[in-house]
Amino acid sequence: MAFRTQQASICLLFLISVCSHFIRGTVAATAISIREKCECVEETGSVQWRKIADYRIIQRDPLCNKVQIILQMSGKETCLNPESKQGKKLQRCWRRIKFNTQRKKVCLQFKKKNGPKKPKRH
Repeated sequence: MAFRTQQASICLLFLISVCSHFIRGTVAATAISIREKCECVEETGSVQWRKIADYRIIQRDPLCNKVQIILQMSGKETCLNPESKQGKKLQRCWRRIKFNTQRKKVCLQFKKKNGPKKPKRH
C-alpha cells in the first residue's frame, strides 16, 4: 500500500511540474508577442524636415505587416505614414544610401526649392 501512495505522490508532483512549465511558457510567449507588434498605431502625413532629429525605418515582418517610419523630434517620437509623399521620399533616400545608419542624416538634408533656375550669362 505504501508503494502505491508513493507512486501516486510522484505522479502528482510530475503532473504539477509539467503544468507549471506550460503555464510559465505561455505567459512568457504572451509577453514577447505583445511587445513585438507594430509600434506605430497613429501616423501623421508630414512634419517639418528641420524638426526631425533622427528616424528609424522598420521594414515589414511577420508580426507587423507594414513599413513603420518612426521620427524623433525634440524629445518625442512620431510615426510618419509610409505612403505619404514625405514617407516615400525618406524611404527612397534610405534605400539609396543602402541602409547605412552612419549616412542616414543625409536623408534629412533636403534643399529648399527656390523656383526656376536662372539662365547662365555668357
